[in-house]
This record gives sequence, structure tokens and C-alpha cells, in this order.
Amino acid sequence: MKRVVFRADGNSQIGYGHFIRSLGLAALINKEFNCVYATQTPTVYQLNEIKKICNHVIELSDSDKHYEEFLNFLNVGDIVVLDNYFFNSEYQIKIRKRGCKLIYIDDHNDKDYVCDVLINNIPGFPYESFKKEDYTKLCLGTDYALLREDFFNPKYRIIKKKPHTIFMSFGGADFFNISEKIMTFLEEMNLFSEIHLLIGDAYRFFPSLEKFHNLKIHKNINANEVATLIATSDICIVPASSLLNEAASIGSKILLGFFAENQVQPYNYFVDNDLAIGVGDYRTLNFNLFKEKVEEVIKSSFLIENQKKVYTYQQCTNLKKVFYDL
Repeated sequence: MKRVVFRADGNSQIGYGHFIRSLGLAALINKEFNCVYATQTPTVYQLNEIKKICNHVIELSDSDKHYEEFLNFLNVGDIVVLDNYFFNSEYQIKIRKRGCKLIYIDDHNDKDYVCDVLINNIPGFPYESFKKEDYTKLCLGTDYALLREDFFNPKYRIIKKKPHTIFMSFGGADFFNISEKIMTFLEEMNLFSEIHLLIGDAYRFFPSLEKFHNLKIHKNINANEVATLIATSDICIVPASSLLNEAASIGSKILLGFFAENQVQPYNYFVDNDLAIGVGDYRTLNFNLFKEKVEEVIKSSFLIENQKKVYTYQQCTNLKKVFYDL
């Protein structure tokens, strides 16, 4: 079995988005490939998740030594998957010189890409905007949406949605505590009887949520549980992150915002193409605009039909083919 070595990190400072999506990619191919996961100082939660999917975990130092440690672990013929923003072209070259094939996952187009394959599932980047080598294959946009395996299961699309329910999440860490802000708005509107909030270990504002009595908090739940919550909720309130792909793949009336620079482009794409209703920057969002957009999204069942045309489950085949072709 050919070995695939995944390299990504997750913690309370940077969140767990890269960790979760790259581990989800490993789950798609772990029956055909020997999957190994390398990460810096993993938590107990991360180790447990890795061991469910990968055959081996490499614990790297929490210092700059991790660059060389990782290189020394690689073997000729490995497929390496990098998912982080700090792996520059020089480091990519070092990996390829080890006799490895390299897949790079990025949300930007701001580097010199010398990898064999670039996966960028952020929609809207023109092909010609990437600086790359002639041999570098570009896998762009929602055709390569990095979804966990459960989100390719059509059973979630036929689950009946519960009226007056909301699923929402603003990342595992939610650094800006947008959760409290949106809950305050929702409580003032008094339209929803059941609100589900997904958070992670890195969330530090639990006391601020104790005042909300119709809020159900979900922490570190698995993909099936997330998919079920999305499928049964009438409205999903999410940022333009990996969670947006997951909500749209099931089919949801999505209220969408952003709180980071790399979320602006997918936000604009989804709003401009009638795949979500936008509220803009969550950090500066006011109650009147929020109320207006909630009332709009409640009536926007057309969003679900539009999403089904984009998320056809072909993404699973496309992602697997990236590895087969190497």
C-alpha cells in the first residue's frame, strides 16, 4: 500500500479547521492508502481522531525543529499532503527532493506553487492567477470541496427539517465570541425554540452563554452528528469556512458572514450566486441588519435547490482521483 503522509496542525491559537479537513481527506482514501498523520503537540482529542482514521501518528516538536523532523521522516515514493499557510515554495522543493509527490492545500493564491497538485476549494480564483510550475495540476473551487465522508451521503438531504430550529457555529475557537452576539440577537427576535451551537476545545467564553436557556451546546461531536444537526435545522448560521461547504452539501437555508480575510472571497461567491444570504462581517454586524436577513433567509428555500446543483457528490470521486493519478 502506498503511503500518504498528512501534515497539518490545530490548536487554540489557530483553530482546528486545517486539522479537521485534512483528516477528513485521509478518511476518504484510507482503505486504498496507508495514511499517516504528522502534527505538532496534538491534544488527546486530536490523537483519538487521528487513530480512528490513520495507521500512525507523528508527534512533532512545538518549535521550528518540526520542519526538519518532518523531512527526516519521509521516504522515497511517499505522497505528502501539506495543509497550512507557512509551507513556502522552498519547503515544497525540499519535500519533492526527497523523492515524494506533493499535494498542497491552500485557501490563497499568494505563493509560488512547486507542488505536484494544488487543491484550493475556495471558489472564484481564476486559473491564471496562480504562480506555478508547468507540471503543477490545479484542482480549484467547489468541484474539490474538502468534505468529510459523511457529507457525501445523500440520506441527510431527505431528513425533514424542524421548524423554528437553528444550527450555528463560528469555528471551534470562536476567537471573537460571535456566538454570544448572535445568541443575543436571536433571543431579542424570539422566533426560534431550539438553537444548536457547535464549538470546540479552544472556546474560552462558556460563562457568557449560560444566560441563554434555549441554547444547546455541542462540543467535539463527530461528522455524523454535525451532519444530522445541519440536516434537521431550519436555518444554518455559519462563516465562509469549511463548515460552509458542509452545510451547503446537505442543503440548508444558510445565513452567511465572515470574520477573517480568507473568508471574504467564498462569502462573496456564495452570496452573489444565490447559495446563501449574506450579513457581511460578523464582527461589525448590528441587530437591525441581522433581523432583516433572518427574515429573508426564512423564506429562501431556493437556496437549497441551488446548492444541490453545485454539490453533486462528484467531489468525492474528484478528490480520490487526485491520489490515484499520483
